[in-house]
Amino acid sequence: MPENHEAVEMTSIDLQGVPAVVPVGARLLNSQWKYVDTTSNQRRDVAAIIVVFGDNWLTKLFAEAWSDLPARLASLAIRPPAANDLSLRSNLDPLQFAKRMPTGALSFPMWGHLVELTRSGLRVDVQVVPVEWTSADALEKVTEIDDRHLPELLSSPPHRELDWLFNELHLARLSDLCGEVVSPADATAVLAGLWLLHGDADASHRQSQSIEDEGRHRCGNFWHAIMHRQEPDYGNSKYWFRRVGQHPIFPELARRAAELIAADGSDSTRRWGNKLGLPSGWDPFAFVDWCESALAESDRSQVRLIRRI
Repeated sequence: MPENHEAVEMTSIDLQGVPAVVPVGARLLNSQWKYVDTTSNQRRDVAAIIVVFGDNWLTKLFAEAWSDLPARLASLAIRPPAANDLSLRSNLDPLQFAKRMPTGALSFPMWGHLVELTRSGLRVDVQVVPVEWTSADALEKVTEIDDRHLPELLSSPPHRELDWLFNELHLARLSDLCGEVVSPADATAVLAGLWLLHGDADASHRQSQSIEDEGRHRCGNFWHAIMHRQEPDYGNSKYWFRRVGQHPIFPELARRAAELIAADGSDSTRRWGNKLGLPSGWDPFAFVDWCESALAESDRSQVRLIRRI
């Protein structure tokens, strides 16, 4: 059996007669799980319930994606956090369902299940349960697994273990990802972003080049700029950011970057925060410079922080 790259060990517990699961090395509050259990029992319209534990960057991003995006797009965009539990409704045969999971997804079974659920048009309910980590080793393992899949600062050949996901992207229709397609250019930019997020720079480049300067916010130019930053071709990246202009994602990037930099607390990251114009603004050209500097200095802590941003 291939290694499960996405999961941490879970254990079953009993909370005053309510069966529950919890990551090994973490403590679950009764009230939290009872809320999930009650809510889940009331949601008879869903085929599966995925519970993600903790409150790190990936847990928050995963929950936001499933709240704000079409389900098919959410399933392809964000892999589940390492600490998770998936329950299928009783009318779904787990063995038959597992057989329909994308071929090659055995290294990422939970992710594969979510992709299959949404491809089948079935509804998934996402619940977030904060936990108190009682084991530093367990928390470190969760952090290591979740950070492993952050976008790289330098592009590399696509990971073959994600071939199953790339096949899903090849087969995906824009209407499946975006609902009603009002702007083909903006919908194509979604594909460009997905390819780049999962490490296929060439596929992303083909999509972004096909929609240069098109779309409501020139999102093709945005992904084009990031692709060249990862290449790395920093001058070309800045050229495409100039063609992006002001993008509506910049204030959100500034907010999240300010939070991460404040949590880091080092003098060097604060200096870069000032160069970026935080917290009131976002300078994409300064961010390109920061990426270049961190890689040139082989500063692993800076690289990790930048990847999270």
